[in-house]
Amino acid sequence: MSNSTENISAALLLAPYQLNIWFGSFLWITGNFGCLCNLMVFRSRSFRKRTYSIYLFAAAIADFHYFNFVLITRILQNGFRISLMNRFTVICKLRQFSTVWGNVVSFGLFSCAVFDRFLSTHRSNAYRNWSNQSRLAYRIIFIVPFFWFLCFGHRIVLYSIKNGSCGPPANIVYLYYDNYFQVIFSSLTPVLSMAVLAYYLLKNIRILRRRIVPEAIVPTVTQRGPSRISQMDKQLTIMLITESIIATITYLPYAIQLTYSNITSGWYKTPLRLAWEQVAIEIIHLFSYIFFATSFYVSIISNVGFRRIFRRLFGKSRSNRQPRQNQSVVGIGTKATVPMNGACR
Repeated sequence: MSNSTENISAALLLAPYQLNIWFGSFLWITGNFGCLCNLMVFRSRSFRKRTYSIYLFAAAIADFHYFNFVLITRILQNGFRISLMNRFTVICKLRQFSTVWGNVVSFGLFSCAVFDRFLSTHRSNAYRNWSNQSRLAYRIIFIVPFFWFLCFGHRIVLYSIKNGSCGPPANIVYLYYDNYFQVIFSSLTPVLSMAVLAYYLLKNIRILRRRIVPEAIVPTVTQRGPSRISQMDKQLTIMLITESIIATITYLPYAIQLTYSNITSGWYKTPLRLAWEQVAIEIIHLFSYIFFATSFYVSIISNVGFRRIFRRLFGKSRSNRQPRQNQSVVGIGTKATVPMNGACR
């Protein structure tokens, strides 16, 4: 056993720590920047009255918690080797709970936003009447976290530190329930729900496009260029396809890894195999954060309206800094001309 351990290169043993330090820190920085930008855009005057922006604003808050508690503790413990979960019982319980709870809450709120868009584009008036209801949205953003708290709150009670390691109780029935429940709801369900919602939403938009802009009745509209419906179709297609690909890349490997670890937990493995598996596990677990870190970047690439509002808010920040500079240069008794673009957020 010792000879096998000595044959493992130092780079392979250090790879899991380096992945968490560098890749994890990169995800933490880009994810926090995206969350703050999403919070700023979705609370702007142009978006705040739209129901789907209420869901996305709440999802950005959930993402912010996910990055600044779940991911940062992973970086500190698995990267810089600062033992937090294995030393403090409170962090052990809350972190193991938030790992799954923050995941499903964020994705659940994002799915609500997509579902609201699905209802708003449905041909039936009965379905459309359920869309764009702000009061209902505010209720749902409280119901979703509470529902998932009931599903995963057992981790706060049952997880503890034993033999210097944070983990579940040594009960085989509970272990299988906890692991496979996590696989189903935090890995497989996001991929399937994204695929189903994307399919039906795009189907509704294409039906709506054929009804509003029939080529035989309004030929001049198609000659002038793409209509707003065709632009919406293109933007939603790009966004949903991109999000579906990201969800598949980040969630399916995570589900496969959890299933594989459960099946092979009692198998004999050589130290070299364990070292390679540890590297793969760290990569897969870090990749599961990509879906949340890329939400802002997918929106700004695929959504023209999102880009326009972001540029407008950024322009306000720059224009509100300009008067201070002008005051120091022009001096007392001189009236400086300042562009009136509104208050800075």
